[in-house]
This record gives sequence, C-alpha cells and structure tokens, in this order.
Amino acid sequence: MPDNASPGELENLVLSMIPGDDPVWPRSQSYIEGIPVANREFIEEKVPKAMVYAWLATRKRPGLIGIAVGKGDLQTDGQLAGSFANWLRRLFRDL
Repeated sequence: MPDNASPGELENLVLSMIPGDDPVWPRSQSYIEGIPVANREFIEEKVPKAMVYAWLATRKRPGLIGIAVGKGDLQTDGQLAGSFANWLRRLFRDL
C-alpha cells in the first residue's frame, strides 16, 4: 500500500478514492461478486483490484487510473490519498 505499512496494492488506494455516492460502484462490486469462484481467473486477494477495474471500465477513458484522477472521477482529498501525495512530494524533493 502507498503508506508502506498497510497491506494492499495501488488499487486499494483507488478504492478509497471512489466517491461514496457513485451510482456505478455498487454495480461494479456486484458484477465481480457475481462471477462464480470456479470461473474467476484471479485469486481472492485480487477481488478489490478486479472491482476497481470493473468500475474504471465505465469511465470515459476506461482502465486508466491517472485519467480518472485528472477527470475528477476519483476524490483526491481523502486522508489516504493525501498521505500518499505527501509521501511522493517528500520522495521527489529529496532526490
């Protein structure tokens, strides 16, 4: 995870950035949950990632996290996103 302490991947950060009132998000979750486990090509730990990409597939430029951030589809003012942005600033300031 971007805080180097929590388990997870970049998509776990993106999950926290999807607006709580987004009408497509519950459908994206249901879509992935509706795939029988025997037919999934991904392991259980990748379910959040699959859900995020199902949601991203509905965006104007499907599948691109950076574009979703730039278009304002993702909320960047949350605590986790802010912590990640601060870490990036410190990382590149010290180079």
